[in-house]
Amino acid sequence: MQQLRKIPVLIFALFGLSACSVINDTLLMEEVSDFSRGVVELSAVIESEFGLAEELNTLGFMDNLQFQLELGGHPETSYKPLFQAKDIAARKSVLAALDGYAEMLEAVTSGQSISSVYTSLSGAVGNLKSMSSDNFNIDHSLSLLNSNQLVVGLSLFDELLILPDRDKRLLPIVQQGDETLKKAAVLLYFDIGAPADQSNKCSYTVPKNDLDADMTSLRLCKGGLRAIVKNAIDFDANIWNDKLAQTSKSSVEISSVRRDAIKRVVNIQKFGLEFDKLLNETQMTLIAMVAAHKSISETLEAAEGMKTVSLSATLKGVVFKEKLRDLVKLLSAVREELSSLVNSFPATKSVRTTTLMSQNTGNKNVDQQ
Repeated sequence: MQQLRKIPVLIFALFGLSACSVINDTLLMEEVSDFSRGVVELSAVIESEFGLAEELNTLGFMDNLQFQLELGGHPETSYKPLFQAKDIAARKSVLAALDGYAEMLEAVTSGQSISSVYTSLSGAVGNLKSMSSDNFNIDHSLSLLNSNQLVVGLSLFDELLILPDRDKRLLPIVQQGDETLKKAAVLLYFDIGAPADQSNKCSYTVPKNDLDADMTSLRLCKGGLRAIVKNAIDFDANIWNDKLAQTSKSSVEISSVRRDAIKRVVNIQKFGLEFDKLLNETQMTLIAMVAAHKSISETLEAAEGMKTVSLSATLKGVVFKEKLRDLVKLLSAVREELSSLVNSFPATKSVRTTTLMSQNTGNKNVDQQ
């Protein structure tokens, strides 16, 4: 509510704002600063999500290894990560470029030196030039041509480097950054993907996604991090379902194992729902980020032309900030839930061991008799 009360003040204050020099309007500076910090925070959330997915994959590997050993098998012990190092590096480069651009906006707005920002952004841009669409899970929802165009389009971050030296105004930087920021957001949006096959929403041959259209109209066919996480959840749940199938109905000890296994199979599925909610909300926050950036551009254009700023445009920055706040809370909850699952490993007593103990106890009783 505090943010909403500032909106009318901001609208009237803009008439005295000059876009030809360092922005000296306190409310606009605060809006740009909030946006910049929000972009950096969102980047950190996305990077954390890929890390959590890898932890989930590790948990499934350990659960499967333990269960196969309990059954007396000789399982493969070589761990296979979800993503190759070069693919994680590609995503980090995109996130680093977003961070650098956001920090540059704040530096230009406040009149600070941007030399340090140049270093971080130029390094990220250099890495972007060596990327390909193969580094991301976007080919399910985009044609090969569009996938390549999207990744190549991120090289536009390079052009944003020279703008602050050539033009100290914020408006031309934001105007040119609008397209590049959206391309990065769209790439991450498709990379996060959908949890299940939704090919019926797309063309039978080539998905017809218009990259220039509003992000809310983009169609997710299948694939991406959400599908990868769902597969990992299903894999681990199936392990515990198999463990349940191995339990005996007559043994008291096995009944205890069964209760623990039931609890675990339910908890892993509940965790999967929360993780997918986190990823879905991340996609919605990416959409809000693009809208918030557009609102800053509209605000600056209105200030330069001495025009009225629409209330809906100004509200977009507030929406982005609120969605990000909720997203960070959700990330914290998901991280705690996964930590609880990991710390409970091994979650139950071995079915095989418990069965043997029960048999041995029975034999001892017979001997004693």
